[in-house]
Amino acid sequence: MTIQGECPKCGKRVLHVHVEQVLGMVAGESKARCLSYSCIHCRAVLGVQMEPRAKPRPRRKPEPTG
Repeated sequence: MTIQGECPKCGKRVLHVHVEQVLGMVAGESKARCLSYSCIHCRAVLGVQMEPRAKPRPRRKPEPTG
């Protein structure tokens, strides 16, 4: 038996989700690559998690001004 949930916002069955990459922010700085899962019917966010296969983001040095 397959367990199928409902979207908490629109109440429709969630058989598929929209997945997109987002950046996790801590104190205004990007810290991790994450995945966001949202309802395909109403686009309500159902969950976000750190992307387990993501490589660490390289640190960029600030460009000198002047």
